[in-house]
Amino acid sequence: MTVTWLDTPVHGLAAVLKTPAGKVYLIDTGGVRSQPDYNAGRDAVSPFLKAQGVTEIAGIVISHPHGDHYGGAEWLINNWKVNAFIDHNYEGRGQTLSYTRLRGLAVSRGGVHQPVHFGDVLDWDPALKVEVLSPPKEFLDPNSDPAKVSDHGLLNSNSVALRVQHGKNVFIFPGDSYGGTFEKHIKTNVPPEKLKANVLTANHHGFNPGFDFPKMVMPQYVVASCVADYPGNANTPYPCSPGDNAIKVYGAIGAEVFVTAFHGNITAVSDGEKVIMSKQHERAPAP
Repeated sequence: MTVTWLDTPVHGLAAVLKTPAGKVYLIDTGGVRSQPDYNAGRDAVSPFLKAQGVTEIAGIVISHPHGDHYGGAEWLINNWKVNAFIDHNYEGRGQTLSYTRLRGLAVSRGGVHQPVHFGDVLDWDPALKVEVLSPPKEFLDPNSDPAKVSDHGLLNSNSVALRVQHGKNVFIFPGDSYGGTFEKHIKTNVPPEKLKANVLTANHHGFNPGFDFPKMVMPQYVVASCVADYPGNANTPYPCSPGDNAIKVYGAIGAEVFVTAFHGNITAVSDGEKVIMSKQHERAPAP
């Protein structure tokens, strides 16, 4: 099994998982930008797949309805054979029409819409066990007071979180899940041994690792998908570098941390016994 986290010049997450049998699944599709024109589906995912000789996409998993995770999906659905569109089927506060229409587009183009929730097991490959760790069917605090949980935070915390096991190796893809509600769900419903992972995609790109989540997972390797620096604005706690934050937080518990902004495309290869990580380049020295 191979997983490649794609380096993109626009903030977002796009990971390509190739099963031992050769099926390709995307876990999120990166973001878009109007000026200058950039679409991660067209400009990053598609060229990578073509270079790998891929002819169809078995499934696109969208962790949650934020543009930096689903931005490239529409282009991919319109230009590739996509057999399944996989998400949590959320409809509620914070949801947008532009995202909801993607489900119908995928179906109209010949795919199926597959809603998934905590406890589901996905049939991707006989050599893999793919489990959904979150969100539950009832979602996390779906009717919470907007003054306490923003629309943005509500969608993040309800990200589709996947656990993929290949032999002895475990990969966890938590989307942008973070916060006490998510951690409480995980502590209450997921056995601790299922959370231990060889490779973790840094939740929320490294911005918000959480108070307890890093030690729940104790990953050997962490991959943060982000750009190098975020200048922020009056409403955010930036400027900051989520990649540096991931290195600090996960490095403190012994993980080796890779950051797309610093290392380019990052690839993990699992033979079921061990994981070999590779990167395009070393981080450039600080000026």
